[in-house]
Amino acid sequence: MSIELLPPAEATPDNPRWHELRRQGVTASEIAEILGISPWGSAFSLYWRKAAGWEASTTDAMEAGRRLEPVIADWWADRHPHLAVRPAGLYAHPERPWQLATPDRLVCTESGVVAVLECKWASAWDGWGEPGSDDVPVHYRAQVLWQCDVLDVDEWHIAVLGPGGLRAYTGRRDETDLRIMREHARRFVERLRADEPPPLDDHEATVTTLRRIHPAPVDGEAEISDATARLYQRARALRAHADRLLAAAEARLRAEMGDRAIAAHRGRRIATRTVYTTRRIDTRRLRGEQPDIAAQYETTAITDRLTPARSRHDSDR
Repeated sequence: MSIELLPPAEATPDNPRWHELRRQGVTASEIAEILGISPWGSAFSLYWRKAAGWEASTTDAMEAGRRLEPVIADWWADRHPHLAVRPAGLYAHPERPWQLATPDRLVCTESGVVAVLECKWASAWDGWGEPGSDDVPVHYRAQVLWQCDVLDVDEWHIAVLGPGGLRAYTGRRDETDLRIMREHARRFVERLRADEPPPLDDHEATVTTLRRIHPAPVDGEAEISDATARLYQRARALRAHADRLLAAAEARLRAEMGDRAIAAHRGRRIATRTVYTTRRIDTRRLRGEQPDIAAQYETTAITDRLTPARSRHDSDR
C-alpha cells in the first residue's frame, strides 16, 4: 500500500511543501525525462532543477491543462457511473520512498483504489491511436505506469480533450517496462545524492539548462578538449552540407510540382506548398518616426548563442 505524503487538498502547485517533497524523489511526470523520452525535459535538466531548487516555469499549455483537468475528469466519470472518481494526493512507494506520484484522479470501487486516471488535452492527435486502446504517446504511458506502480494498481486510464472532442484510452501495468524504469530512476536518485549530474545529451532542455548555469560569459578563453572541438566543427560542417542538400532537393521538388499544391510519391504526401501574405510592422521606421510610441511597446529578451570562429583554417567553411 502506498504512503500518502500529502492529502489531495495540499498536493497542489501553490503549496511549497509539495514542491519540497517532489524534489527529494522521482515523480510520474518526471520519469519520462530520466528515460530520455520526454518532449519537454532531459535527465540533465531535471537533475539541476532538483539540485538547484528551480521550479519549472508554467507555460500557457500547462495552465490550460490545469484548468481543463476537472472538466475532463467529470466527462470521464459521467461515462463510467459504476466507478467512483476522486482527487489524489502525493504518494510514495512503501519500499522506494523516492518513487512518487500525484495522479490527476483515483478510480475506486467499494474495494478501494483500482486504477489511476490522467486528464490531458491535445492540439492534434499525432501520437494517439484508436480510442479505447493503450496506444498513447510514450511519455504519457511512462507516467501512468509509474503511477500504477506507486499506487499498486493494475490499470490506467487517460482521458484526452482534443480536436473534435474527447477520447478515452486504457491500459494495464507492465512489469517488464517498470523494472527498466525503476532502475533508471534509482541511478538518477543516486546521482542526485552524490552531486553527480547525468551525462550531457542533445535535448534542447539540456542546452537551456547550461545557459542557466552559466548565465553570462566573462573575458578570457576556455581550453576545450580535442573531442569537443572535433565534434563541434564536424557538426557545423554536416549542418552546412545538409542545408545545401535541402536547397537542392527543394529546387527539384518545386520544379516537379510546377503549380500544384501537393507533392506525392506512390500515394504518400511528401510536401505541401502554401503561398500567403504576411503583415509586419516596420520597427526601424517606427523607432525613427515615433520613438515615444515604439518605446511603450518595446520588450527586452536575452539571446545566448554560440558563433563559430571564421578563419581560413575553419573546417566548416
